[in-house]
Amino acid sequence: MMNQNKLFSILLKLPAPLVILAIWFLSSQSTLPQIKGVFGIDKIQHMLAFAVLAAAGALWFPLELCRRRGIFIMLAIASIASIYGGIDEYHQSFVPGRDSSVWDWLADTLGALIGAGAAMWTARNLKTA
Repeated sequence: MMNQNKLFSILLKLPAPLVILAIWFLSSQSTLPQIKGVFGIDKIQHMLAFAVLAAAGALWFPLELCRRRGIFIMLAIASIASIYGGIDEYHQSFVPGRDSSVWDWLADTLGALIGAGAAMWTARNLKTA
C-alpha cells in the first residue's frame, strides 16, 4: 500500500499536466468566448493561463530545492512553459478560425515568468512546520 507522502507527491504533480491538457483543448477550438470591447484581453488570458501552468510546474520540484536554487528553477520552468507556448501557437495555426501569433507567445512567456516567479517567492517565504 502507498504511504501518504508518496500519494501527496503524486497528487502535487497532477495540476501541470491538467493545465497543459486544458490549454491544448482550448487551443483546439475554432472560437472562444471573448469579452467585447476590452482591448488586449486575449493577451491577459494567455498570460494568466501560462502563469497558472508555471506555478503548477513548480510543484514538480522539492520545496528545499526551490528555496536554494529559486532563480534557476524559475528560469527552467518559465523556459519549458515558453517552449510549450510556442508549440501551442504552432498547433493553433492548423485550427480553422485560429491564428498563430508571436505576440501571443510573448504573452505566454511573460505569464510563465510571472507564475514561476510567484511560485519561487512563495517557496522562499512559506513557513513550514
